[in-house]
Amino acid sequence: MRGMLLSAAALALVGLVGCGSGTSGGPGADKKEKSKLEKAEDKVRQPEDTFSLSVPLLSTKLKQGESKEVVIGVRRGKNFDEDVVLEFEGLPQGVTVEPASPTIKHGDESAKVTVKAKEDAAVGDHTVTVKGKPSKGKEATNKVKISVSKK
Repeated sequence: MRGMLLSAAALALVGLVGCGSGTSGGPGADKKEKSKLEKAEDKVRQPEDTFSLSVPLLSTKLKQGESKEVVIGVRRGKNFDEDVVLEFEGLPQGVTVEPASPTIKHGDESAKVTVKAKEDAAVGDHTVTVKGKPSKGKEATNKVKISVSKK
C-alpha cells in the first residue's frame, strides 16, 4: 500500500513539473467557469476537450554545426482527438527546426524534430516558443530552451 502511494505521488509530481510552463489549447480551453475541484484535477490530468504540449525539461545543448533530435509531446484530455500542427517562434539566428511545421496526428503522442545549428549560429542560451494549433479551438504553447556553444 505504501509503495502504491509513493508511486502515485511521484507520478503526480512528474506530471506537474513536466506540464507547468505551457498553456492548454483546444475547444475546451476557452471554458471560463470551473469549480475548485475541476481546477485541482486539472493539475493532475488534462481537462476535457483540451491538450497541452510537453517539451524537454532540460535545455537542448548543441554546438555550431551540430544537430539534435528533440521530442515534442502532446497530452490529450478526454474527447480531444484532433491533429496538432506545431510551429516554432523565436528561433535564434542560424538555428532551424526540421520539419518546420510537423503534425502530431490524432493517434500519436509526440513528434520528433531535428534542431540544427549552422556553423555561424548565434551562440548562447535561447528560449523558443512552441505553438500547437488544432483544427478548431485555442492553440497551446510551451517554451523549449536551446543552448548553442562555439564549435
